[in-house]
Amino acid sequence: MTVVGEGLQPDEFAATAARAVTACAGLDLREQARNLAGDGLLGITADEEVGGLALPIGFAVPVIAAAHSGLLAFPLLETILVGRLLQSSLTRLAAAIVSGEKLATIAWQGEALAEREGGRLVLNGSLGRAPCAAEVDHILVRMSDGASVLIPTDAEGVVVEDAAGLDLTVPEHNVRLEKVEIPIGSILPAGTWDVLSSDANVLRAAAILGSAEACLALAQEHASTRRQFGHALSYNQAIRHALARQKLGLESIRHAITRSLSGDGGPVQRDAAFLAAATYGCSISEGALQIHGGMGFTWDVPVHRHLRRIRTLQAQGDASGLISTFGRRYVSEVAPFAEAGA
Repeated sequence: MTVVGEGLQPDEFAATAARAVTACAGLDLREQARNLAGDGLLGITADEEVGGLALPIGFAVPVIAAAHSGLLAFPLLETILVGRLLQSSLTRLAAAIVSGEKLATIAWQGEALAEREGGRLVLNGSLGRAPCAAEVDHILVRMSDGASVLIPTDAEGVVVEDAAGLDLTVPEHNVRLEKVEIPIGSILPAGTWDVLSSDANVLRAAAILGSAEACLALAQEHASTRRQFGHALSYNQAIRHALARQKLGLESIRHAITRSLSGDGGPVQRDAAFLAAATYGCSISEGALQIHGGMGFTWDVPVHRHLRRIRTLQAQGDASGLISTFGRRYVSEVAPFAEAGA
């Protein structure tokens, strides 16, 4: 692939993604997959051997941001990650996912417990937060040893429960595995889940950035056009200050993502980008709701829908657990210095 050498920039994909999101409105999940695949968005980070573009994950950031800004009703984040993850071990399936022929998602919570029986594995477990699991062909789940496994949704013993969660346009499902038999070749090596989660946090930050941008734009437009007592809402200094703080938070998310993708970026920086996005994104969307008042909860003003998505992403990435992990890491690092100075 030579496009990087020819000077292709990640932001150039944002316009394509925005057009694709608009074209997907009103389509079912499989029609959306074909449209997105036709624009090359499902395989943006996958190798050329499976039909992808073989671009770095930074090129997926503006695509995911545009998708969530337009409230795309498709598990694009999961599809991009699964397509790249399977490209070496399950090449044919990866190609089918990148082309939109097969649909896949990821169960972000829970673990599958495996027992070996001859040349097959028997899986049991309860999994959660699997977007669109009722309509896809495969679900990627975590195993207890840190490996991951791909499970067909039509396999005997796979029970997909009714949709739950905050955002029913991209419904989350709980999945139960009851003595599900799979071939050992469906298991991906130990450590793949950690790599997947690290990449997912960058893309979650991008998704939150897209929703936060949309909320801030809606809030600014409303404050400029809505008039009360003879003046626009933005005449109120407190509202102008609130919008300025929200803009600062938006740029903080953008900076955190940029840093996580730089040469010095690693898993810690990617987790930090996600936490920054989760914190500022909620603040921005809630501030936009406050400026809109009751209008922000109507279907025509989608601020509340963006807030629901941000909260969903926050839960899928276990933001509270990450904060606790960061806290323990900080305490363990400063404790020797505190004891030395005592």
